[in-house]
Amino acid sequence: MFGKKTTTSGSNLTYISTDCRLKGDLVLDSDCMVDGTIEGTVKAKGSVIIEQQGRVEGELEATEVRVSGHFKGKLKCTKLSITANGMVDGEVLSEKIEIFEGGQFVGTRLKEDVLRLEKPKDDEQAQLSAVKSA
Repeated sequence: MFGKKTTTSGSNLTYISTDCRLKGDLVLDSDCMVDGTIEGTVKAKGSVIIEQQGRVEGELEATEVRVSGHFKGKLKCTKLSITANGMVDGEVLSEKIEIFEGGQFVGTRLKEDVLRLEKPKDDEQAQLSAVKSA
C-alpha cells in the first residue's frame, strides 16, 4: 500500500468507512484503510492505514501501519509511520518508527528483548527440570 510492496493475497483492500463502527476481532488477509472506528483486536497480513477521521482502539498487528488519525492500545508491526495529524497512544513494538513533524507518540516503545521476560527465568527453568527428573 505504501513503501515497499508486501506480499498479500491479491490486491484486495478492506475499507472501513467514516460512518462504520466495528467492535470485536478482525482478521484480514489484505490491506486495510480505516476511516471509521474499530474497537478490539485487528490482525492484518498486509498494511493498515488509519486515515484522519479513523480511530482504532485495542490491539493492532500488521506488517506496516500508517497513522493519520488516532490509535490507542498495543501495536505490533515492522514499520510504523505517524503523519503530521497522527496520534499513537500506547505500547509499540516495531523495528522502524517514523514520526513526521506534528505527529504525536505518547507511550512506550518495546523491543524484542522485553518479550523474552515472559519466558521462565533460569531458576524457574532449573526447578522445572528437577521436578520432571524426580
